[in-house]
Amino acid sequence: MARYWLFFVWLWVGTSLLHGQTYQHDGKLLWEIQTKKGKSYVWGCLHSNDKRLFDFPDSVYIAFLNTKQLALEVNVLELFVGRDPLINNNLLQLDKRGKMYTGTNEPSKTYYGTEDGMPQFMDAWFQSIAEMRNIPVFALESLDEQTKAIEEIPMIESMNPSKYKNDDMLMNLYLNGRIDLIDKLMRSNFMKQPQAYSKIIENRNRKLVESLKPLLSKETVFCAIGASHLYGNQGVLQLLRNNGYSIRPVTLSKGPKVSKDESTIKNIRQYVYQDTVDGSIVKAVFPGKPRLLPSKASYQELGQGNDYSIQWFTRDSSLSLIEYAEMYIASPPDCPYVLGTLEDGTQYAQGLHDAYQERLKWKRVLINENHVLIGTCHGGNKFMNSDRPVRFFNGIVIE
Repeated sequence: MARYWLFFVWLWVGTSLLHGQTYQHDGKLLWEIQTKKGKSYVWGCLHSNDKRLFDFPDSVYIAFLNTKQLALEVNVLELFVGRDPLINNNLLQLDKRGKMYTGTNEPSKTYYGTEDGMPQFMDAWFQSIAEMRNIPVFALESLDEQTKAIEEIPMIESMNPSKYKNDDMLMNLYLNGRIDLIDKLMRSNFMKQPQAYSKIIENRNRKLVESLKPLLSKETVFCAIGASHLYGNQGVLQLLRNNGYSIRPVTLSKGPKVSKDESTIKNIRQYVYQDTVDGSIVKAVFPGKPRLLPSKASYQELGQGNDYSIQWFTRDSSLSLIEYAEMYIASPPDCPYVLGTLEDGTQYAQGLHDAYQERLKWKRVLINENHVLIGTCHGGNKFMNSDRPVRFFNGIVIE
Protein backbone atom coordinates (compact mmCIF):
# COMPACT_ATOMS: atom_id res chain seq x y z
CA MET A 1 0.00 0.00 0.00
CA ALA A 2 2.98 2.35 0.41
CA ARG A 3 3.21 2.98 -3.29
CA TYR A 4 -0.47 3.93 -3.52
CA TRP A 5 -0.13 6.27 -0.56
CA LEU A 6 2.69 8.08 -2.35
CA PHE A 7 0.46 8.38 -5.39
CA PHE A 8 -2.34 9.89 -3.26
CA VAL A 9 0.07 12.35 -1.62
CA TRP A 10 1.07 13.71 -4.99
CA LEU A 11 -2.55 14.08 -6.12
CA TRP A 12 -3.36 15.90 -2.88
CA VAL A 13 -1.13 18.73 -4.00
CA GLY A 14 -3.94 19.75 -6.38
CA THR A 15 -6.71 20.01 -3.76
CA SER A 16 -7.84 23.24 -2.10
CA LEU A 17 -10.71 25.60 -1.34
CA LEU A 18 -11.72 28.20 -3.87
CA HIS A 19 -12.57 31.83 -3.15
CA GLY A 20 -15.45 32.64 -5.48
CA GLN A 21 -13.32 32.81 -8.60
CA THR A 22 -14.13 31.57 -12.09
CA TYR A 23 -11.98 30.65 -15.05
CA GLN A 24 -10.32 33.65 -16.71
CA HIS A 25 -11.15 33.80 -20.41
CA ASP A 26 -7.49 34.26 -21.41
CA GLY A 27 -6.17 31.47 -19.18
CA LYS A 28 -3.83 29.01 -20.89
CA LEU A 29 -5.48 25.77 -19.85
CA LEU A 30 -7.11 24.59 -23.09
CA TRP A 31 -5.00 24.02 -26.20
CA GLU A 32 -6.01 22.95 -29.69
CA ILE A 33 -3.81 20.47 -31.58
CA GLN A 34 -4.24 20.39 -35.34
CA THR A 35 -3.77 16.88 -36.76
CA LYS A 36 -4.63 15.02 -39.96
CA LYS A 37 -7.65 13.56 -38.14
CA GLY A 38 -8.97 16.98 -37.13
CA LYS A 39 -8.84 19.08 -33.98
CA SER A 40 -7.64 17.50 -30.75
CA TYR A 41 -7.23 19.23 -27.41
CA VAL A 42 -5.12 19.28 -24.25
CA TRP A 43 -6.84 20.44 -21.07
CA GLY A 44 -4.81 21.13 -17.92
CA CYS A 45 -6.57 19.60 -14.89
CA LEU A 46 -6.43 20.22 -11.20
CA HIS A 47 -6.87 16.98 -9.24
CA SER A 48 -9.72 18.24 -7.05
CA ASN A 49 -13.48 17.75 -6.68
CA ASP A 50 -14.29 21.31 -5.52
CA LYS A 51 -17.64 22.18 -7.12
CA ARG A 52 -16.57 25.59 -8.33
CA LEU A 53 -13.92 24.02 -10.52
CA PHE A 54 -16.70 22.38 -12.50
CA ASP A 55 -18.16 25.59 -13.87
CA PHE A 56 -16.29 24.78 -17.06
CA PRO A 57 -15.96 27.27 -19.91
CA ASP A 58 -18.20 26.52 -22.90
CA SER A 59 -15.11 25.89 -25.01
CA VAL A 60 -14.19 22.93 -22.78
CA TYR A 61 -17.61 21.31 -23.26
CA ILE A 62 -17.36 21.86 -27.03
CA ALA A 63 -13.87 20.34 -27.19
CA PHE A 64 -14.86 17.37 -25.04
CA LEU A 65 -18.01 16.59 -27.03
CA ASN A 66 -16.35 16.92 -30.42
CA THR A 67 -13.46 14.51 -29.89
CA LYS A 68 -13.60 10.73 -30.19
CA GLN A 69 -11.06 9.59 -27.59
CA LEU A 70 -10.21 10.57 -24.02
CA ALA A 71 -6.61 10.41 -22.78
CA LEU A 72 -5.73 10.65 -19.08
CA GLU A 73 -2.53 10.30 -17.08
CA VAL A 74 -3.73 7.04 -15.52
CA ASN A 75 -6.96 5.04 -15.42
CA VAL A 76 -8.02 6.26 -11.99
CA LEU A 77 -11.36 4.43 -11.85
CA GLU A 78 -9.52 1.14 -12.35
CA LEU A 79 -6.87 2.11 -9.81
CA PHE A 80 -9.34 2.35 -6.93
CA VAL A 81 -11.19 -0.93 -7.49
CA GLY A 82 -11.09 -2.61 -4.09
CA ARG A 83 -9.51 0.44 -2.42
CA ASP A 84 -11.03 3.10 -0.20
CA PRO A 85 -10.77 6.79 -1.20
CA LEU A 86 -11.92 7.98 2.23
CA ILE A 87 -9.14 9.05 4.58
CA ASN A 88 -10.88 8.47 7.92
CA ASN A 89 -13.02 5.34 8.24
CA ASN A 90 -14.03 5.75 11.88
CA LEU A 91 -16.21 8.85 12.02
CA LEU A 92 -19.59 7.10 12.03
CA GLN A 93 -20.90 5.48 15.20
CA LEU A 94 -24.18 4.06 16.49
CA ASP A 95 -25.97 5.18 19.64
CA LYS A 96 -27.88 2.96 22.07
CA ARG A 97 -30.98 3.13 19.89
CA GLY A 98 -29.07 1.92 16.84
CA LYS A 99 -29.11 5.34 15.19
CA MET A 100 -26.09 6.66 13.33
CA TYR A 101 -24.27 9.74 14.51
CA THR A 102 -20.89 11.37 13.99
CA GLY A 103 -18.64 13.32 16.33
CA THR A 104 -18.01 16.02 13.73
CA ASN A 105 -20.07 18.30 11.50
CA GLU A 106 -17.28 18.39 8.95
CA PRO A 107 -17.71 16.56 5.65
CA SER A 108 -15.68 13.39 5.34
CA LYS A 109 -12.30 13.92 3.68
CA THR A 110 -11.05 11.99 0.69
CA TYR A 111 -7.77 11.96 -1.19
CA TYR A 112 -9.37 14.30 -3.73
CA GLY A 113 -11.32 16.74 -1.55
CA THR A 114 -14.38 16.30 0.67
CA GLU A 115 -17.99 15.19 0.59
CA ASP A 116 -19.00 18.80 -0.09
CA GLY A 117 -17.38 18.61 -3.52
CA MET A 118 -18.42 16.87 -6.71
CA PRO A 119 -18.86 13.08 -6.64
CA GLN A 120 -15.78 12.67 -8.87
CA PHE A 121 -12.61 14.72 -8.95
CA MET A 122 -11.87 16.38 -12.27
CA ASP A 123 -9.91 13.65 -14.07
CA ALA A 124 -12.33 10.93 -12.93
CA TRP A 125 -15.29 13.12 -13.94
CA PHE A 126 -14.05 13.27 -17.51
CA GLN A 127 -13.45 9.52 -17.47
CA SER A 128 -16.89 8.73 -16.06
CA ILE A 129 -18.69 10.91 -18.62
CA ALA A 130 -16.65 9.43 -21.49
CA GLU A 131 -17.47 5.89 -20.41
CA MET A 132 -21.19 6.62 -20.24
CA ARG A 133 -20.91 8.10 -23.76
CA ASN A 134 -19.05 4.96 -24.92
CA ILE A 135 -15.98 7.04 -25.78
CA PRO A 136 -12.69 5.06 -25.62
CA VAL A 137 -10.52 6.02 -22.62
CA PHE A 138 -6.73 5.61 -22.72
CA ALA A 139 -4.17 5.89 -19.93
CA LEU A 140 -0.95 7.60 -21.03
CA GLU A 141 0.96 6.03 -18.15
CA SER A 142 0.66 2.85 -16.18
CA LEU A 143 0.42 3.14 -12.42
CA ASP A 144 3.86 1.52 -12.18
CA GLU A 145 5.39 4.22 -14.35
CA GLN A 146 3.79 7.06 -12.40
CA THR A 147 4.58 5.80 -8.93
CA LYS A 148 8.14 4.77 -9.75
CA ALA A 149 9.22 8.40 -10.09
CA ILE A 150 7.53 9.36 -6.83
CA GLU A 151 8.90 6.43 -4.83
CA GLU A 152 12.46 7.39 -5.73
CA ILE A 153 12.16 10.77 -4.02
CA PRO A 154 12.59 10.65 -0.22
CA MET A 155 11.11 14.12 0.27
CA ILE A 156 7.74 12.97 -1.03
CA GLU A 157 7.63 10.16 1.52
CA SER A 158 7.82 12.61 4.41
CA MET A 159 5.28 15.08 3.03
CA ASN A 160 2.12 15.54 5.06
CA PRO A 161 -0.71 16.56 2.68
CA SER A 162 -2.49 18.57 5.37
CA LYS A 163 0.61 20.76 5.78
CA TYR A 164 1.04 21.67 2.14
CA LYS A 165 1.43 25.46 2.23
CA ASN A 166 0.60 26.61 -1.28
CA ASP A 167 -2.88 25.20 -1.86
CA ASP A 168 -4.67 28.55 -2.09
CA MET A 169 -1.97 30.03 -4.29
CA LEU A 170 -2.08 27.04 -6.62
CA MET A 171 -5.86 27.27 -6.93
CA ASN A 172 -5.76 30.98 -7.73
CA LEU A 173 -3.08 30.47 -10.36
CA TYR A 174 -5.05 27.62 -11.87
CA LEU A 175 -8.30 29.54 -12.22
CA ASN A 176 -6.37 32.34 -13.88
CA GLY A 177 -4.76 29.86 -16.26
CA ARG A 178 -1.24 30.89 -15.27
CA ILE A 179 0.55 27.70 -16.18
CA ASP A 180 3.85 29.63 -16.21
CA LEU A 181 3.45 30.55 -12.54
CA ILE A 182 2.17 27.07 -11.66
CA ASP A 183 5.45 25.77 -13.05
CA LYS A 184 7.43 28.23 -10.89
CA LEU A 185 5.44 27.18 -7.84
CA MET A 186 6.13 23.52 -8.48
CA ARG A 187 9.84 24.17 -8.96
CA SER A 188 10.00 26.16 -5.72
CA ASN A 189 8.46 23.30 -3.78
CA PHE A 190 11.23 21.01 -5.01
CA MET A 191 14.09 23.49 -4.63
CA LYS A 192 15.82 21.39 -1.96
CA GLN A 193 15.69 18.32 -4.16
CA PRO A 194 16.04 19.33 -7.83
CA GLN A 195 15.81 15.75 -9.13
CA ALA A 196 12.25 15.58 -7.82
CA TYR A 197 10.96 18.07 -10.40
CA SER A 198 12.83 16.27 -13.16
CA LYS A 199 11.43 12.85 -12.25
CA ILE A 200 7.88 13.85 -11.38
CA ILE A 201 7.35 16.44 -14.13
CA GLU A 202 9.87 16.46 -16.96
CA ASN A 203 10.56 12.73 -17.34
CA ARG A 204 6.86 11.97 -17.20
CA ASN A 205 6.10 14.73 -19.73
CA ARG A 206 8.14 12.89 -22.32
CA LYS A 207 6.28 9.66 -21.59
CA LEU A 208 2.91 11.41 -21.80
CA VAL A 209 3.70 12.85 -25.23
CA GLU A 210 5.08 9.57 -26.60
CA SER A 211 1.91 7.79 -25.48
CA LEU A 212 -0.32 10.53 -26.87
CA LYS A 213 1.18 10.58 -30.37
CA PRO A 214 -0.29 7.25 -31.58
CA LEU A 215 -3.73 8.33 -30.33
CA LEU A 216 -3.48 11.61 -32.25
CA SER A 217 -2.70 9.70 -35.44
CA LYS A 218 -5.70 7.42 -34.92
CA GLU A 219 -8.55 9.84 -34.08
CA THR A 220 -9.29 13.15 -32.41
CA VAL A 221 -8.41 13.24 -28.69
CA PHE A 222 -9.40 15.20 -25.60
CA CYS A 223 -6.33 14.89 -23.38
CA ALA A 224 -6.90 15.79 -19.70
CA ILE A 225 -3.66 15.89 -17.71
CA GLY A 226 -2.36 17.87 -14.73
CA ALA A 227 -1.82 21.56 -15.46
CA SER A 228 1.70 21.32 -14.02
CA HIS A 229 2.70 19.24 -17.06
CA LEU A 230 1.92 21.90 -19.67
CA TYR A 231 4.50 24.69 -19.39
CA GLY A 232 8.20 25.03 -20.15
CA ASN A 233 10.81 23.81 -22.61
CA GLN A 234 10.24 20.30 -21.35
CA GLY A 235 6.48 20.76 -20.93
CA VAL A 236 3.91 18.79 -22.90
CA LEU A 237 3.00 21.77 -25.09
CA GLN A 238 6.57 22.43 -26.25
CA LEU A 239 7.27 18.72 -26.67
CA LEU A 240 4.24 18.49 -28.98
CA ARG A 241 5.61 21.41 -31.01
CA ASN A 242 9.00 19.68 -31.17
CA ASN A 243 7.22 16.69 -32.69
CA GLY A 244 5.75 18.82 -35.46
CA TYR A 245 2.28 19.50 -34.11
CA SER A 246 0.66 22.90 -34.54
CA ILE A 247 -0.98 24.00 -31.28
CA ARG A 248 -2.69 27.16 -30.11
CA PRO A 249 -4.47 28.31 -26.91
CA VAL A 250 -8.28 28.30 -26.92
CA THR A 251 -10.21 31.12 -25.25
CA LEU A 252 -12.04 29.95 -22.14
CA SER A 253 -15.36 31.46 -23.18
CA LYS A 254 -18.51 31.29 -21.06
CA GLY A 255 -21.88 32.57 -22.27
CA PRO A 256 -24.58 34.14 -20.06
CA LYS A 257 -26.81 31.07 -20.44
CA VAL A 258 -26.22 27.33 -20.17
CA SER A 259 -25.05 26.18 -23.57
CA LYS A 260 -26.41 23.20 -25.48
CA ASP A 261 -23.10 21.38 -25.05
CA GLU A 262 -23.09 21.92 -21.29
CA SER A 263 -26.67 20.67 -21.04
CA THR A 264 -25.78 17.59 -23.07
CA ILE A 265 -22.97 16.71 -20.67
CA LYS A 266 -24.90 17.47 -17.48
CA ASN A 267 -27.82 15.31 -18.61
CA ILE A 268 -25.55 12.27 -18.59
CA ARG A 269 -26.28 11.24 -15.02
CA GLN A 270 -26.63 7.47 -14.77
CA TYR A 271 -25.72 4.13 -16.24
CA VAL A 272 -28.20 1.25 -16.44
CA TYR A 273 -26.40 -2.04 -15.90
CA GLN A 274 -28.10 -5.27 -16.95
CA ASP A 275 -26.92 -8.85 -17.14
CA THR A 276 -28.49 -12.27 -17.63
CA VAL A 277 -27.25 -14.85 -15.15
CA ASP A 278 -28.38 -18.47 -15.60
CA GLY A 279 -31.99 -17.55 -16.28
CA SER A 280 -32.14 -14.55 -13.94
CA ILE A 281 -32.01 -10.91 -15.05
CA VAL A 282 -29.95 -8.58 -12.87
CA LYS A 283 -30.43 -4.81 -13.23
CA ALA A 284 -29.07 -1.81 -11.37
CA VAL A 285 -28.84 1.93 -11.97
CA PHE A 286 -25.39 3.30 -11.11
CA PRO A 287 -24.15 6.94 -11.11
CA GLY A 288 -21.62 5.85 -13.75
CA LYS A 289 -20.41 2.80 -15.62
CA PRO A 290 -19.44 0.17 -13.03
CA ARG A 291 -16.26 -1.89 -12.97
CA LEU A 292 -17.04 -5.57 -13.54
CA LEU A 293 -15.61 -8.36 -11.41
CA PRO A 294 -16.72 -12.01 -11.26
CA SER A 295 -20.39 -11.95 -10.17
CA LYS A 296 -20.04 -8.32 -9.07
CA ALA A 297 -20.44 -4.78 -10.44
CA SER A 298 -19.03 -1.78 -8.54
CA TYR A 299 -18.88 1.98 -9.04
CA GLN A 300 -16.99 4.51 -6.90
CA GLU A 301 -17.37 8.25 -6.50
CA LEU A 302 -13.75 9.10 -5.74
CA GLY A 303 -14.30 12.77 -4.97
CA GLN A 304 -16.85 12.13 -2.22
CA GLY A 305 -15.65 8.66 -1.28
CA ASN A 306 -18.88 6.73 -1.98
CA ASP A 307 -19.08 3.12 -3.15
CA TYR A 308 -21.99 1.32 -4.83
CA SER A 309 -21.94 -2.38 -5.65
CA ILE A 310 -24.09 -5.39 -6.42
CA GLN A 311 -23.10 -9.04 -6.26
CA TRP A 312 -25.04 -12.19 -7.00
CA PHE A 313 -24.76 -15.94 -6.56
CA THR A 314 -26.82 -19.10 -6.89
CA ARG A 315 -29.49 -19.52 -4.25
CA ASP A 316 -29.74 -22.50 -1.92
CA SER A 317 -33.48 -23.16 -2.18
CA SER A 318 -33.56 -24.49 1.38
CA LEU A 319 -32.76 -21.00 2.74
CA SER A 320 -35.32 -18.21 3.10
CA LEU A 321 -34.87 -14.48 2.63
CA ILE A 322 -34.64 -13.99 6.41
CA GLU A 323 -31.95 -16.63 6.69
CA TYR A 324 -29.91 -14.98 3.93
CA ALA A 325 -30.39 -11.62 5.65
CA GLU A 326 -29.07 -13.09 8.91
CA MET A 327 -25.94 -14.28 7.09
CA TYR A 328 -25.20 -11.20 4.97
CA ILE A 329 -26.44 -8.25 7.06
CA ALA A 330 -24.47 -8.00 10.30
CA SER A 331 -27.02 -5.83 12.07
CA PRO A 332 -25.69 -3.78 15.02
CA PRO A 333 -27.45 -4.18 18.40
CA ASP A 334 -30.79 -2.33 18.57
CA CYS A 335 -30.63 -1.72 14.80
CA PRO A 336 -32.29 -4.73 13.12
CA TYR A 337 -32.73 -5.00 9.38
CA VAL A 338 -36.20 -4.39 7.96
CA LEU A 339 -38.25 -6.34 5.44
CA GLY A 340 -40.00 -4.80 2.46
CA THR A 341 -41.63 -5.57 -0.88
CA LEU A 342 -40.92 -3.92 -4.24
CA GLU A 343 -43.66 -2.93 -6.70
CA ASP A 344 -43.04 -6.09 -8.73
CA GLY A 345 -43.58 -8.22 -5.63
CA THR A 346 -39.91 -8.97 -4.92
CA GLN A 347 -39.23 -9.15 -1.20
CA TYR A 348 -36.09 -7.75 0.32
CA ALA A 349 -34.26 -7.28 3.61
CA GLN A 350 -32.35 -4.05 4.25
CA GLY A 351 -30.27 -2.60 7.05
CA LEU A 352 -26.93 -1.46 8.39
CA HIS A 353 -24.02 -3.88 8.21
CA ASP A 354 -21.37 -3.51 10.93
CA ALA A 355 -19.06 -6.50 10.57
CA TYR A 356 -15.70 -6.70 12.33
CA GLN A 357 -12.90 -4.82 10.51
CA GLU A 358 -15.30 -3.55 7.84
CA ARG A 359 -16.64 -0.10 7.19
CA LEU A 360 -20.22 0.59 8.31
CA LYS A 361 -22.39 -0.11 5.25
CA TRP A 362 -25.96 -0.18 4.04
CA LYS A 363 -27.06 -3.50 2.53
CA ARG A 364 -30.13 -4.84 0.76
CA VAL A 365 -30.67 -8.57 0.08
CA LEU A 366 -33.07 -9.75 -2.64
CA ILE A 367 -33.84 -13.29 -3.79
CA ASN A 368 -35.74 -15.06 -6.54
CA GLU A 369 -36.12 -18.79 -7.22
CA ASN A 370 -32.58 -19.13 -8.56
CA HIS A 371 -30.34 -16.38 -7.25
CA VAL A 372 -29.47 -14.09 -4.36
CA LEU A 373 -28.56 -10.47 -5.09
CA ILE A 374 -26.88 -8.19 -2.54
CA GLY A 375 -26.69 -4.41 -2.97
CA THR A 376 -24.14 -2.54 -0.86
CA CYS A 377 -23.47 1.17 -0.30
CA HIS A 378 -21.02 2.99 1.89
CA GLY A 379 -19.44 6.42 2.06
CA GLY A 380 -18.80 9.40 4.29
CA ASN A 381 -20.90 10.97 7.05
CA LYS A 382 -23.33 12.80 4.80
CA PHE A 383 -23.78 9.95 2.35
CA MET A 384 -24.57 7.37 5.03
CA ASN A 385 -27.15 9.67 6.62
CA SER A 386 -28.84 10.57 3.31
CA ASP A 387 -31.43 8.86 1.09
CA ARG A 388 -28.84 8.08 -1.58
CA PRO A 389 -28.28 4.45 -0.52
CA VAL A 390 -32.02 3.75 -0.64
CA ARG A 391 -32.32 5.46 -4.02
CA PHE A 392 -29.58 3.17 -5.33
CA PHE A 393 -31.23 0.10 -3.80
CA ASN A 394 -34.58 1.03 -5.37
CA GLY A 395 -32.96 0.78 -8.80
CA ILE A 396 -31.83 -2.82 -8.22
CA VAL A 397 -33.94 -5.58 -9.77
CA ILE A 398 -33.62 -9.37 -9.92
CA GLU A 399 -36.09 -11.22 -12.13
